[in-house]
Amino acid sequence: MNDFLWSSGHLGWGVFALAVFTGLWWLLGDLYWRLQNIRISRLLVTLAIGWAIGVGLILLGFRIE
Repeated sequence: MNDFLWSSGHLGWGVFALAVFTGLWWLLGDLYWRLQNIRISRLLVTLAIGWAIGVGLILLGFRIE
């Protein structure tokens, strides 16, 4: 798990993957909110659950390596 945060004197790929995933998730959530008629509380709960699953999969992927 050490390579996840810091590798060869720079940030590891895990941190980069989390940052990219978070940014894309935020943009897709915003796009969905603008295109669909949905309550904000339901959208936020769905986005939070999806983000947690995505982060878990990223962490699992780097743990298996």
